[in-house]
Amino acid sequence: MKIKGQYSTFSFRPPGVLKSSVSTSPRPRLKPVETMPNQQMTRLAQGIDPKSEKPLDSLNEIPAGMLFFCNLENVYFIVQDKTDGIIVTDDFHVITESMYYCQDPQFLSKELPDLQDVELLDEVFLAFDAQWMRYNHWMGYCLSKAYLANQYTPKHMKIVIPEYRENTSIPNPISKEVYDKSLIETGLEQRVTKLKNGIYKAKKLSYFWPNNYLPHSYFNFNDAKASFSHLNKNIKYNKDLPARFFINQDQNMMPILEDKDTALIQQALKDLDIPSVDLSTMDWDSQISLFSQAELIISPHRPELINLLFCQNDTEIIEFTRSLNRTNYLPAWPYLIASSNRLQYSFFDLDWVTLNVDMIKNAVSKLDSI
Repeated sequence: MKIKGQYSTFSFRPPGVLKSSVSTSPRPRLKPVETMPNQQMTRLAQGIDPKSEKPLDSLNEIPAGMLFFCNLENVYFIVQDKTDGIIVTDDFHVITESMYYCQDPQFLSKELPDLQDVELLDEVFLAFDAQWMRYNHWMGYCLSKAYLANQYTPKHMKIVIPEYRENTSIPNPISKEVYDKSLIETGLEQRVTKLKNGIYKAKKLSYFWPNNYLPHSYFNFNDAKASFSHLNKNIKYNKDLPARFFINQDQNMMPILEDKDTALIQQALKDLDIPSVDLSTMDWDSQISLFSQAELIISPHRPELINLLFCQNDTEIIEFTRSLNRTNYLPAWPYLIASSNRLQYSFFDLDWVTLNVDMIKNAVSKLDSI
């Protein structure tokens, strides 16, 4: 059974199913704080939209957007490491959006197995993608979309997610603790259906997709952070956590900082009396508290920066970042979160900047003076 190709399909929300505000109006974009005079912003602008050649300065507003509630009938979907969440129509076309994070580049050239005996489900909401075990995808897409679906779709519709997977190709995946506790704390444990690996067919399948072709534009919707707001209400203030801190680069994450960068950062932090924290040694509640109480966060680019959605207005951010996966632009989603939520964001593009101690200290001083 050969896959024939790809196409997109969108439908506006059906009346009575979604009561949520699924569209946004243009709103002022909060400009990044320049860490140095005439800082190069082009690569950050291209990270917001790689197809646009407009410089960041010309983007004065976060563009208006719409969250599509998509309905498909008689389609297959896959639960399998590297191809999780891929949707295949009854005539064997792949839905383009579900391929965005696919980790198997040869998938489109493969033949599907016999689909005659796959398990048939009735109405389902698909709330996961091929990288759902990465922390920012679990929190920002899977859990968040499942939370919205729980609020705004009929209770008979199953919200489907994969069972927790001990073995995965995802580097530094979410822990079983985060998987279980986040479902419980958001009230989703009783609503979700956890599926084993395999191919399933749904009589009716629904999913959310923003009108922008980039998935991370979903972070611009106020509804998208509803699950974060809910979790934040249940977290108590922790007086033992610092308000200003640097997040150490974990050994098992993609290296953003080189050893020389780390040494310079640590020297600047010592002079500024700013402590370092290791997220790997903290339980999940403490991590939420850390971000929700933060006044200044200094960090290399990492999945846990999705926790910026827990921060209060005017929290100060310094991100050390560089292009990833051979792209010529910066991963811009932490900035988009910061701009949407009125956080004071600044960054160092380590592909173009040679760090020194004074540069880091001046960046902190600039943020503090705002």
